[in-house]
Amino acid sequence: MHKILLVDDRPENLYSLESMLAEDDRIILKANSGEEALKIAFSEDLSLIMLDVQMPDMDGFEVAHMLKSTKRTKKTPIIFVTAISKEKKYMLQGLSEGAIDYLFKPLDIDITKAKVETLLKFYTQQKELEIKNIELAKLNDEKNYFLGVASHDLRNPLGNILTLASFIEQESNNNLSPEHKNYLEVIINSGRHMLDLLNNLLDVSKIESGSMELQLQQGLITDIIQQSISENKLAADKKEISLEYSIADKLPQSSFDAMQIQQVLSNLISNAIKYSHKGTHVEINADLQHDSIVVTVKDQGQGIPIAEQANLFLPFSKTSVKSTNGEKSTGLGLTIAKKVIEAHGGSIWMTSTVGQGSSFCFSLPLENVSAHQPVMMLK
Repeated sequence: MHKILLVDDRPENLYSLESMLAEDDRIILKANSGEEALKIAFSEDLSLIMLDVQMPDMDGFEVAHMLKSTKRTKKTPIIFVTAISKEKKYMLQGLSEGAIDYLFKPLDIDITKAKVETLLKFYTQQKELEIKNIELAKLNDEKNYFLGVASHDLRNPLGNILTLASFIEQESNNNLSPEHKNYLEVIINSGRHMLDLLNNLLDVSKIESGSMELQLQQGLITDIIQQSISENKLAADKKEISLEYSIADKLPQSSFDAMQIQQVLSNLISNAIKYSHKGTHVEINADLQHDSIVVTVKDQGQGIPIAEQANLFLPFSKTSVKSTNGEKSTGLGLTIAKKVIEAHGGSIWMTSTVGQGSSFCFSLPLENVSAHQPVMMLK
């Protein structure tokens, strides 16, 4: 049932409107003043308000302003019903106060009925959409919960598999045939890729549920860069890729979550290594630009086509560029990096030229963000 509130200080106008709009699926409520209209609107779930402009004490513009300023009624459609001439300034005033449409007295019955019918359909669709959004949000929360539980529970047995496989690899020496060595290498590489995927899925579930918070402390980005380079040195050495870094003199301390920023930087360096050819080098630079520290990871890799660059920071995005040694990618690293950097109040971007390489940059503002700042949800 649609509840329609008619507001007019003249009883004959209310009667006329009620007769015009009465239907079996409608409940008609009436108010003969702005004050009475607000009392009804704040206590009933209304589908539409038809509001007279010229009323004593409180005119229609004031009533509309009150309705649109209140959470309960701000989405309720309003049609102004007025005898004021169709002067532009009055129409603009009404629309600025939140009215959806105007009807001018004397009312045309067919036009009035048609507009009311259209707005009631619009209101119904809006309500259905709100319900669907609530249901989707609930399903998304459930998905994130099960995703988090599954990722967490799978990491332990997978960790045991990797530990035992690495132990066999170290202890076997030359006792394994080349074929068995290849099998063992596949097990270890696949296990590490799966562990990376589980860790990223766990991060995504935390970000989307709003449960990942930044633990901010004052520190030097220099320390993070050195740790990230050390973490990726073995992978770089295997491809004879040199990791070179340049840090501006006297970079000030800033406030950041060291673990999260190291994850971001390590991901960017790891990607640069994956998509670079043997014998090249990767540069990591840190500089002070305006009121932010800007970190850049630049490679001499294959570059990314312009048409594919816009989707790089979307979940599970893939490009036509392949890793140069068959390395795997989860497709979530850049998405997580973007959310973490934005939660710090910074930004992340990239430039790339096919055949010349890519540069990935992120900024960290020197101004502190709030402690325990929640990481923004994925969109």
